[in-house]
Amino acid sequence: MTNYELDEIHRIRREISAKFDHDAKKLGEYYRKLEKEYRKSGKYKFVDPPDEKPEAAKTEEGKAAD
Repeated sequence: MTNYELDEIHRIRREISAKFDHDAKKLGEYYRKLEKEYRKSGKYKFVDPPDEKPEAAKTEEGKAAD
C-alpha cells in the first residue's frame, strides 16, 4: 500500500471520528445501529461469534500456561 493510500485511509477515519465528536462510545452506538439495519434488510450475510469464549490452556495444577 502506498503512502497516498494510507494517508487517504487516515483522512477518512479522522472525518468519521469528527462526525461523532471523536467520542468512541457515540461511534460504537452508530455502528451497532447500522448493523441492526443491515441485518434487518437481509441483503448482507453476517457470521456471529461463538457463544462461549475458549478457555486458556491450563497446566495440570490448573494455572494458566505461560
